[in-house]
Amino acid sequence: MLKNLFPHIGNFMMHSDMVIKAPIFLIGYRCTGKTTIGKLLAHRLARPFVDTDAQIESQFNMSIAHMVETRGWAFFRQCETRVLVGLELSHPPVVATGGGIILSETNRKWIKNAGVPVWLTADESVLVERIRKDAPATDHRPDLTRNSIEKETHNMLKIRIPLYQDLAKITINTGQYPPKTIADMILKRLEHEKI
Repeated sequence: MLKNLFPHIGNFMMHSDMVIKAPIFLIGYRCTGKTTIGKLLAHRLARPFVDTDAQIESQFNMSIAHMVETRGWAFFRQCETRVLVGLELSHPPVVATGGGIILSETNRKWIKNAGVPVWLTADESVLVERIRKDAPATDHRPDLTRNSIEKETHNMLKIRIPLYQDLAKITINTGQYPPKTIADMILKRLEHEKI
């Protein structure tokens, strides 16, 4: 069914033996290290790296914060899905996804069938601290709830954690290790588990 919806996915992604040859999708809340670790993984695997948020900003020529402010969340989520399902997968990339991409069932099904979802997580207190320190990026990221960082993070994680858990093939806590170690861990899990 998904293959009919997204014919450009290709046959090679429908087989269980695709493992390392499949696209790798990094999922998780903001500031879990998806972009940093994604670039390291892409380099080690000699693959393209794609950041879906950066793709959205490039394709629509505006920051995500400005898009949400002027067009609304529904429009942004539509753009996010369009960018996701339009990704070039013939040379399987490492993809850093936006934190809320898993809110769409269409996106979850597509990621699950197109490649290997890797959930990067961290304790709530670690995320709050990272978000506070990530001030330059905050200007480009819209508020999700208009609440404090602590309350917003807590509320959003309650909604999103079950979705991340359900989708993930591999889960890594990024609060415990440096990015290079995490990249190594992901590669070992991919090889060992033969996902």
